Amino acid sequence: MAYLTFAGDEYYPHGGMEDYKGVRPTIEGARALAEEAGGDWYHIADESTMKIVEKGYIEDVTTYDPYEEKRKAVPADEHGRPINVEGI
Repeated sequence: MAYLTFAGDEYYPHGGMEDYKGVRPTIEGARALAEEAGGDWYHIADESTMKIVEKGYIEDVTTYDPYEEKRKAVPADEHGRPINVEGI
């Protein structure tokens, strides 16, 4: 099984395959790819069913060091509220 990652900016989404960032063998890997890609949001789809299995937003977790930029993919429900996916 593989997972497709889509990510982009809230104000300037490219749309469809233009927001495609890559494929990874695990959801965790797909989430990490979304963090690397940056932007405001991400979707992860199951390659075999082409159904979205996770949606979320990209949170900037950069500390005081401006040279060390970090992002974290945060899974969210349909209302944009963070959800806990640990143990899934």
